[in-house]
Amino acid sequence: MNKVNKPEVSRIIAGFYVGLTVFVSVVFGIVFFFVYAEAPPNSLVAMAVLVPVAILVEVVMLWAVASIYRTRYVLTDTELFLEASSLIGGTKRIPLETIQSLQRTLIPFGFKLLGASFHGGYYYLPSLGRAFMVITNYRDGVLIKAANGIYVITPSNAENFIENIQKIKMRTKTEA
Repeated sequence: MNKVNKPEVSRIIAGFYVGLTVFVSVVFGIVFFFVYAEAPPNSLVAMAVLVPVAILVEVVMLWAVASIYRTRYVLTDTELFLEASSLIGGTKRIPLETIQSLQRTLIPFGFKLLGASFHGGYYYLPSLGRAFMVITNYRDGVLIKAANGIYVITPSNAENFIENIQKIKMRTKTEA
């Protein structure tokens, strides 16, 4: 049995990344215009450097937008998979028997160690230590403490998600 939970994406988070992508495009457009218009003899060299950088930045920004919409939490009979892009740390696998606690939470304040702001990655959370976060909104937070780490996720219908994990854990305990 696989239950796929596609989290709700916050307009604020998606809007931030789309807006930032547009802003960066406009900035690069202005820079290209002035480099080309003001320095024609050197403009080819400048463009040869700026164009690949601009393309790389835009690809990463679009990757972040796509990453938010591709986030999934997949619950099987034995594991929870946090499907996220490699931009924020990739898919994580949490064996259900290693989950020590699950609880609703507000999205905690943390210091980004690696990842994409407002979407996820590795963070240092002052009250918990190092945690992996995969968030798509600010309302549906679930804190998972497991033997292999601390996780903060935002599944749709967080209470139901927690109940499903607890039911599966109880069922596997009674079957054992």
